[in-house]
Amino acid sequence: MRMARARTRTPDGGVRGLGTRRTRDVAPRADGSEPRSNGCSDDAPYDPLARCVGQVSRFFEDVWTCKPQHYRDVDSTHFADVLSLDAIDALLAPGGLRAPALRMVRGGKAIPRSSYTSSQTTAGTRIDDAIDSDAVLRAFAGGATLVLQGLHRFLPSVQRFCAGIEGTVGHPVQANAYLTPAGGERGLGVHHDTHDVFVLQLFGTKRWRLYGVETENPVARFPTSRRYADPGEPVSVHELTAGDCLYLPRGVPHDAESLETAALHLTLGVRSPTWLDVMQRVFATAHEHPELRESLPVAYADDPGAFEAATAQTLDRAAKWLASRDPARIARQEIARRVAPPVARRGRLMRLASAGPIESNTPLERIGPPWTLSLHEAHATLSAPNRRVRLRFPARVAPALRVLVDASEFCAEDLGDLLDPPGALVLVRRLHREGLVHRTDVE
Repeated sequence: MRMARARTRTPDGGVRGLGTRRTRDVAPRADGSEPRSNGCSDDAPYDPLARCVGQVSRFFEDVWTCKPQHYRDVDSTHFADVLSLDAIDALLAPGGLRAPALRMVRGGKAIPRSSYTSSQTTAGTRIDDAIDSDAVLRAFAGGATLVLQGLHRFLPSVQRFCAGIEGTVGHPVQANAYLTPAGGERGLGVHHDTHDVFVLQLFGTKRWRLYGVETENPVARFPTSRRYADPGEPVSVHELTAGDCLYLPRGVPHDAESLETAALHLTLGVRSPTWLDVMQRVFATAHEHPELRESLPVAYADDPGAFEAATAQTLDRAAKWLASRDPARIARQEIARRVAPPVARRGRLMRLASAGPIESNTPLERIGPPWTLSLHEAHATLSAPNRRVRLRFPARVAPALRVLVDASEFCAEDLGDLLDPPGALVLVRRLHREGLVHRTDVE
């Protein structure tokens, strides 16, 4: 369970914000919000998370997963380099977007996609989900909210920002933008998310209402409903203006509405893997236990008492099997699942297109953390922690792979004692082709 932390906050007078950005007085506001400071010296680098919450170490210690927090900023352009109305207009106007990259909602209900999409033909291929920008603008003028989904996948400025936060928290980050028209319009009803959220207010003002938490640490399949027909009175209300950030732990029911003007905000969702995910993957290997593969007793439903006793015995055996699992191996497997954000893979095409063939003396460098090598009877498997890649090799290549696992820089010649020159070239060229290494002789 998440434990509340009883701590005394003391004002950090004189803390400066980003660059020449001004900060207000440091004392917390009546609404529970507090000013943001980057928590580092003028010449020290900081990550995008510091732009959201100020001092990152304090955020992780006092706020992360524990409670909502509203961070105020007097600079309305604080996040303008990440996303702006002009950037959304540039995405929408040419007509190149396709559903579901954009969807529309009103009053908590989705608007039929057919009302804002049209057919297009490209190179002889007809598509039926092209976003009709004119239809979108008409719906927006009529009170509908625009939802731009998956911006972390195709908008470079959002990609970079998400990658920076992901590098700090170590969990995948996704981004959706919500543009709501003026006049108290509400895009979504009261709901909770199954991931932590950073809300960056980019334009206008939006009023957020937070309600009492009913389920601690909800996940995608529990509880089954994320909607609240009667959430009761809000426990706090926050008006976010451009430049503000609101952090919401997963499970906090909330809704939001625009005020006198249209309002744009960017939601960054931190999709943290859970221990439940780990346990499910561990139990997925339970077929290794012969007794767990046994059939249920004959006519087990006819004798509930006997079946209950047999079930207890099986649970006891399963617990012993679980306790015998190698935690180091499980940890390595989980780390190997870690996928690098797309921005970390940028530049590969340019390097591949501009470089000549890899030779025996071509210098190569591993991309990301060390790899994991698993040895089997007839083959070896190489896993990359920063990418969802598993490469299978003949067992005879295992000694060379073991050398590469321990090296960050190498060339094919370094494997001369383990593989013949043609075999060493085949190996390193495959690693390069799969994107696990890059050349250091090409910018």
